[in-house]
Amino acid sequence: MRRWIVGGALLLAFALLIGWIARNTYWEEITLRRAPRGEAARNPFYGVQRLATELGARAEWRRSLGELPDHHDALLVLAHWHWDLIDTRRAELERWVESGGRLLLDGSLAGGEEALAEWSGLRMQIEADTVDHWLAGPSFDAYAHCWDLDLTTGHSVTKPGRDSYTICGLRTSGAIASTTPLEWAAEDADGIQAARVRVGQGWVILINGQPFRTHEILRDDNGVLFVDVTSLRRGDHVIFVSDEQHHSLPALIWLHGAPAVLLASALIALVLWRNSVRFGPLLAPLESPRRSLAEQIRGTGRFLLRVDGGRALHAAMVRALHEAARAKIASYDELSADARIAAVARISGIEADLLADTVSFAGHCTRHELKSAVALLDRACSALRAHAASRSQSRRRGVYVETS
Repeated sequence: MRRWIVGGALLLAFALLIGWIARNTYWEEITLRRAPRGEAARNPFYGVQRLATELGARAEWRRSLGELPDHHDALLVLAHWHWDLIDTRRAELERWVESGGRLLLDGSLAGGEEALAEWSGLRMQIEADTVDHWLAGPSFDAYAHCWDLDLTTGHSVTKPGRDSYTICGLRTSGAIASTTPLEWAAEDADGIQAARVRVGQGWVILINGQPFRTHEILRDDNGVLFVDVTSLRRGDHVIFVSDEQHHSLPALIWLHGAPAVLLASALIALVLWRNSVRFGPLLAPLESPRRSLAEQIRGTGRFLLRVDGGRALHAAMVRALHEAARAKIASYDELSADARIAAVARISGIEADLLADTVSFAGHCTRHELKSAVALLDRACSALRAHAASRSQSRRRGVYVETS
């Protein structure tokens, strides 16, 4: 009974939990922006570049400015640009615009506002608390809001009679000021947000925001604004340059000096291989010829004579003489030195004084003296061995006669 009560209580608690979740939750579909992929993820102007291409223009995206195009039909769009960072580059851009080029700068201009205003008359008027925020790029809130702009100066090339635009991606505050007459301008309650002025034979266009990025160009009238403010025509050459992302140092080295890198790598590999530890000799070892026993003995003798004057060889011959004498002469070790010499001299037939001088000699000797001493001692040893051998043969013959 108790088990049924506990089970029922648990089932009731579970049912109450499901009912509470059902009453306090709801389902709602939310559309999320899909992350760009491929070229759209790398190129911040992918959308507007495709738009220009579809309208008959030649469009390209560069990571660096490079060579400026022909100014007669060219439009240059710069993003995250520092106007007076490099004086020669700024002067070249100014001459290009004055010769007939069209230049568009957006709200990502990173510096050089004073130099730009002095040359073109256009200036960004931005509140101090929004400068750092927009240097890093517009926030999601800025992208999410759109503003209505009135066309106050100039005309629309996409739709004659147009007098307003709905633009997304502008700054949340600030405006554009101009000290020169405007050829084209769109503004709202805060002031001018898009302006075009003539400099020489060309145009300078300034936008207070970044409405021409890949996602923003598809929203509301952003694409229309791009065509109208730039007076884009079929056959124009449009170049988009973003100074936001730079190549790494290794990538730049490879991009501008790949042959030198390959040659240096080959030389380093060759040096490392040349100085590396080898597994074997450069040439196969030559087979050394075998020397005869006589050559070996003569070579050993020359070595001993050169090292210690032949004392080791002399001592070895004396030891050999004593061993041969012990085998021949009874109680040889108990005899005195003179008696030993006399016994060996009697058997070998060598004068006792000469033999005694040769055995006891221990100083440095010349090659001729060593040769004579070794020959004398060897003759004495040979005589002792020969005498011992003859006695052994005589003894064996005697035994043979007796047994027969």
